[in-house]
Amino acid sequence: MKRILAVLLALPLVFISCEGDQGPPGENGQDAFIGLTYDFFIDLNEQNNFSYTLPFGEEGIEVYESDAVLVYHSSEFYEDPEGDINVWKLLPQSVYFTNGDILEYNYDHTFEEVRIFLDGNIADLGTLDTGYTHDQLFRVVVAPSDFIAESKVDVSDYQAVVRELKSYNPDHQ
Repeated sequence: MKRILAVLLALPLVFISCEGDQGPPGENGQDAFIGLTYDFFIDLNEQNNFSYTLPFGEEGIEVYESDAVLVYHSSEFYEDPEGDINVWKLLPQSVYFTNGDILEYNYDHTFEEVRIFLDGNIADLGTLDTGYTHDQLFRVVVAPSDFIAESKVDVSDYQAVVRELKSYNPDHQ
């Protein structure tokens, strides 16, 4: 009887300590590196109150509350034989006019959307030249906040952000 009791007590320990074949690798969840860029042209005019909202979910963009959302504006480019090279500037960006007016391209965001808007001290934004409001090119960059903190990248320098994103691997830090 003592042997049966000893076997019954030892049996659960055998099953608890057993290992089977390793299953397929799973995703690391939020610890995995997910970074993306999204480019788009928009008009900022009276019809949309000089504001544009990009809902991430509708565009298939997954953003976590802990992600950093950066928005860049390109209002100029360099001509190159292989294709134009856009100049990207981190928002907010201010335009100063000789009469003292200030126009500002700015943004705010949640993990559900980003809103780009015009601001400044101009009494009537509708009087702006269309070069400041129509066919404006923006780029949204979503990156884990850990990337921004660990890399200490200058986020105002778009090319530096791209270089760091390409080399960033949170599993090998």
